[in-house]
Amino acid sequence: MQKMVSTSWVILFVVTSILFFCNSVAGQSLKRSAFLGAQLMDLSAVEEETGADFGLYLPMILPEGSLGEMGVPAKSVLQKINGFEIKSFQDIQSALSPIKEGNNLEVVVLENGKTKTYKGLAVGKPKEKHTHASIDYGVVRYAGNTLRYFLYLPNEVENPPVVFFLQGYTCQSIEMRDNNPAKQLINQWIEKGYAVYLVEKPGMGDSESAIPCMDIDFNQELLAFTKAYEALQNNPKIDNQNIFLFGHSMGGIIAPLLAQKTSPAGIMVYGIVGERWYDYMKRIYTEQPLIFGNNQEQINQDAQYYLPFVKDLLVHKKSNSELLKSPIYGERLKQDGVADNLANGYYIMRHYKYWQTLADVDVPGIWAKVKAPVYVLHGEYDIQAIHPKYGEMIVTNVNQNGGNAQFELMPKAEHAFLHFDSREEHLNTLNGGGYVAAFTTNFNPTIGEKCIEWMNQQRK
Repeated sequence: MQKMVSTSWVILFVVTSILFFCNSVAGQSLKRSAFLGAQLMDLSAVEEETGADFGLYLPMILPEGSLGEMGVPAKSVLQKINGFEIKSFQDIQSALSPIKEGNNLEVVVLENGKTKTYKGLAVGKPKEKHTHASIDYGVVRYAGNTLRYFLYLPNEVENPPVVFFLQGYTCQSIEMRDNNPAKQLINQWIEKGYAVYLVEKPGMGDSESAIPCMDIDFNQELLAFTKAYEALQNNPKIDNQNIFLFGHSMGGIIAPLLAQKTSPAGIMVYGIVGERWYDYMKRIYTEQPLIFGNNQEQINQDAQYYLPFVKDLLVHKKSNSELLKSPIYGERLKQDGVADNLANGYYIMRHYKYWQTLADVDVPGIWAKVKAPVYVLHGEYDIQAIHPKYGEMIVTNVNQNGGNAQFELMPKAEHAFLHFDSREEHLNTLNGGGYVAAFTTNFNPTIGEKCIEWMNQQRK
């Protein structure tokens, strides 16, 4: 789910890959992805003078990572990776994506005011060691793609029930550090005897794909999850009669689509709405700004530009070049910093055709066909999902069409599974720059506990 008026929401998911940036783990026929082994910071967040016009600051270097092996010192500024200029966290991902363990690696850093080049071989990220589970590193193969999957198998549980965790829309690795709130949620399930299954998107992590994640459309992304779902059903290590789908954010649209292929034991969704994407996007400009305290006059002014824009993008299916030439909103896109990325084909960190193909999905129609038990969770302070009633519409839809769905509001929870004592605290944290710190410390365990309780009731 997205917020489009302000870009602060993007941080909610980008921060998951800030700490000790890597691409993923490997096994079988896929090489491990490059592991920089460095903490990265935006230059604007660095208090001391760096002398750098661009790049990312390196406050900490792990000796066992690629940069540490090459001798790159901490407190320098990373400016290039294999000739690719680094100006943002997204640039890091783009630069590292094709680099696997053992590949040549050349980095340029600004060190004590002087430019210096370091060369060496990329170090692959170590495999995870989990206290409560063994981990299978497998592959899903289909035309043009070999995707990495991770299957966490709880210790001393034979053929366990399994949760297929379906991540949000961003193009980043699904491998997470233990302090990531999504990983903390996953660990709750594992500790209660549930296996957990995750798959990298095309081109992410160890995955090798003809078309990278940033350039695929929604249908191509759905195909990746569909192939992964098929592989899970045929995995002899899990109980395929007790497969649960958990869709977080955009994963909450993927989940009911997968259920059309093979009905799971149950579907859980968090942070999603039950309407078509175009209808949701209109609310982004007319309702979501109210949460941030914007006055109605300002909302109306923004809407006169952005409502025609999203209609042209999602309904009229105009190309990026046509959108940029609009006499209604073309200049506004430039003012808001949208035009440059859109000129290259990207909008909100995905290809614009991703959003157009997503808009074709009849979300209410898909939910109406679901016969598996459904559990819809909504965080009380979830800005992206706007209001509980948009999750409740899924429950109403399913139940009116002969299904079995229930809704539950998660008190003091927000979109990324974090706990805040009040809406005010949440907004102040977002606006005050404290979200990165809160991201690793404010996990809300109630969400996982409720999911476990519900799954235990649904198991066959």
